Amino acid sequence: MEDFLRRAAADLHIGVEQTSPTTWTLTIPGSLGRVFGKETVLVTTDKQVAALDPDLQLLSPNSSLTLRLAEQLRSRGRPTHRARLEWYPDQVSLLADVQEAQLIQGPNLQLSGLQQHIVLRITFRIRFEREVIEEKMVACCVDYETGQVWPTITDITNLRDQLTPLPSTGLTDEHVNVALHHARRWLERLLYPQKALHEAQLAQLLAVEKARINAFYDALEEDSGLALGAKEGESNKQYALEEERKRLLDEQEYRYALSLAAETVSVATIQTPVLHIGSKHQPHLIAISPLFEPMIQLPHCQTCGRQASLVAHKEQLVCNVCHQVLAQ
Repeated sequence: MEDFLRRAAADLHIGVEQTSPTTWTLTIPGSLGRVFGKETVLVTTDKQVAALDPDLQLLSPNSSLTLRLAEQLRSRGRPTHRARLEWYPDQVSLLADVQEAQLIQGPNLQLSGLQQHIVLRITFRIRFEREVIEEKMVACCVDYETGQVWPTITDITNLRDQLTPLPSTGLTDEHVNVALHHARRWLERLLYPQKALHEAQLAQLLAVEKARINAFYDALEEDSGLALGAKEGESNKQYALEEERKRLLDEQEYRYALSLAAETVSVATIQTPVLHIGSKHQPHLIAISPLFEPMIQLPHCQTCGRQASLVAHKEQLVCNVCHQVLAQ
């Protein structure tokens, strides 16, 4: 917990002074004054000491102080945890699975070995609001060194037994900021087609509702003779009908407007082994890790940006989606 406290304090610009082996004094900056309610917070990791001194706040995995610090880190996109994933795959078996699936046709595939990657894992809660509210979770891993982004499982419960503490990584704020930028770009690309689909569906529904309302009021005006403006004394009635029509049309505009929000749920730094498979000249075409979703990640085409199986053509790898040659 001391490691978490010092990392959180550094990211949030909180002053830390150790007053005993198990107690610290935190100096809270003005920007966080409303969150903590005071300028100085006394902290201990000793439950017995905390029970005896009401001025001491307990720092434990599920304490209110820990949760507040974690929430502030999440709101700023800072990692709240560090861990190492222990994974020892049967590499030959996984290579056989890739060959059987024919993800790359033509060149001889080979193992490029198990390599350690330090990644930023970030989970987002996506909320689409239309007539009904639709929520879902998405996650990705960003390689701190290369900026490569992989879709990631949102629930790592099944991997918790394989996670061990990760000591200091030497990563700076700049590393984290760059990784967050890549993650948000990935999220934008992921959501764009879904957003466009929702908007197209809503536009169709809105057009139907507008046509229905306009047809109703056109018929009402015609039946009452208001459309011809024949009766001078009924101008007020015509004005009232037009106002009612406008109100209903505005209500439909609001009803079928799409609201989209993305909230950061969790941020962590994880060291994970990644098994790479590829050809002689492109050894990192396919990446495999239990963190990924799906576990076997197909290569990304540099032209269309989509994952696609590849076909060898004249000793070159060609994307079978956009038919462009992958850069060597």
